[in-house]
Amino acid sequence: MNNIFSNAISFIKENLSITYSLFLVILIPVAFFINSYLINSNYEKNIDKIMQKKAVLVENTINTLIQNQFSDMPAIQSSIDRIMNDNKEIISLSILKPQEGGEEFEIIASGNKNIIGQKQEGQTQNLLAWNNPEGIAFLDRGNDGRFWEVTKSLSDISGKKIGLIDMSFSLKESDALINKTINDSNLILILTILFVILLIANQARLLGYVLTVTKLKEVDKMKDMFISMASHELRSPLTAIKGYLDLLKTEKDAAMVGHYIENISLSAQRLNNLVEDVLEVSRIEGNRLPIEMTIFDPGPIISQSLEEMRYSAMQKGLALNYVSPQTVLQIKADQDRFKQVLVNLISNAIKYTEKGAISVSVVVKKDKFLITVADTGIGMSTEDQANLFQKFYRIKNDYTKNVIGTGLGLWITLELIKRMQGKITVESIEGVGSHFTVHLPLASK
Repeated sequence: MNNIFSNAISFIKENLSITYSLFLVILIPVAFFINSYLINSNYEKNIDKIMQKKAVLVENTINTLIQNQFSDMPAIQSSIDRIMNDNKEIISLSILKPQEGGEEFEIIASGNKNIIGQKQEGQTQNLLAWNNPEGIAFLDRGNDGRFWEVTKSLSDISGKKIGLIDMSFSLKESDALINKTINDSNLILILTILFVILLIANQARLLGYVLTVTKLKEVDKMKDMFISMASHELRSPLTAIKGYLDLLKTEKDAAMVGHYIENISLSAQRLNNLVEDVLEVSRIEGNRLPIEMTIFDPGPIISQSLEEMRYSAMQKGLALNYVSPQTVLQIKADQDRFKQVLVNLISNAIKYTEKGAISVSVVVKKDKFLITVADTGIGMSTEDQANLFQKFYRIKNDYTKNVIGTGLGLWITLELIKRMQGKITVESIEGVGSHFTVHLPLASK
C-alpha cells in the first residue's frame, strides 16, 4: 500500500499538467451537478412562495367581491363559480359562516355543491384562521400532487369578521414546470458526463502516448547513461589489464610478477562485477529473477557476510561491528538475496567511509525484522537521498569522483528487498554518516 501511494505521489509530481487536466475533468460534472441542484432547489422554494402569495391574493380578491353581498347566497355562489372557472389552479373553494359560540362553521357556498350546508366543528385550522387576521397557509399533498391550503377570515366594510374563506390552491402546473426544469438539467448533466467520459477516454489515450514517450525518453536517457558508464567502467580495468600484461612480458622479478597478476585479478573481478550488475538489472526488469521465500535464522548469514567484508574494512582501517539480537529470530526471505543485500550495503558503507567504523545492528519492531548498516562516512544531502535508489545515480563530489562504481548497486538492492516483501529506509547527514535500514517480515507473521 505504501509503495502504491509513493508511486502515485511520484506520478503526480512528474505529470502535474496531466493530473491537473484529470482533476478538471472530474470537477466539471461535479460542479455542474451541485450548481443545478442548488438552482433547482432555490427555484422550487421561490415558486412555492410566489404561489402562496398568489393564493392569498386570490382570497383577498374574493373577500372584496363578496363582502357587500354576504347575505346574498346566490350572488356569492355565482362569484365562486366564476372565480373557479377563471382560475384552474383553485381545486376547492368554500365560504364558511360562523355559528353561535364561534367554534362551529357552516359551509354556505362552495365549488363543490355537495358539501354546502355541512357544518365543521372544532377544526383547528378554522379556529386559528378566525383568530389570526393574516390567516393561515400550509403545504399539503393529495392525489393530484402538492397544493396550498389557505384559510382566511372574511370581513365586511367596517372590518367586522363575517366568515371564513377556505381554498386549496394547486401547485400541479408549477411542479410540472419544476420537474421539467430538473429533467432538462439532468439531461444536460448526463450529456456533460458523457462528454467528460469521452474526454477522459481521449485523455487516457493521450496519457498513454505521453507515458510511452516519457518511457522512451527515460529508456533513451538510460541507454546514454549506460553507454557512458559502461565505456568508463570497462575502459579502466581493460586498460589496467592490458598495461600489466605488457609489463609481464619483460618483467623478471618474481615479486613484481606476483604484484602485476594480483592487479590483473582485481581488474578482472571489477569487470566481472560490472557484467554481473548489468545481468542482474536485465533479470529484474524482465521479471526473471528467481526469489525463493523460506524461513530461516538470519544470524549466521549476517556473521558470514561480515567476515567476508572484514578484510576490505581492515584495508581502510575501519572497524566492523555487529550488535547481535539477544534472542534467535526467524525471518521470511530469500537467503541468497538477503545475503546479497547485506553485502551490497556493507560494501557501500566501506566504500564511502574514510575513517571510523561500520556497525550492523538488528532490532524487532512489531511484526518486522530491522537490520541497520550504519557508517561514519561522507553522508549525503536530502536531494541525494531522494535520488539514491535510481539506476545509474551516483553522488558527485570531490570524494566520490575517485570511487569506482556503476550506480546500479542500490537500485538492485531496493528491487531485491521489494521482491522479498520488505522496504529500505535511509537516514543521512553530510559529513556525519548514513544509516540504511532494511525492513523484512518476521516468520511468525
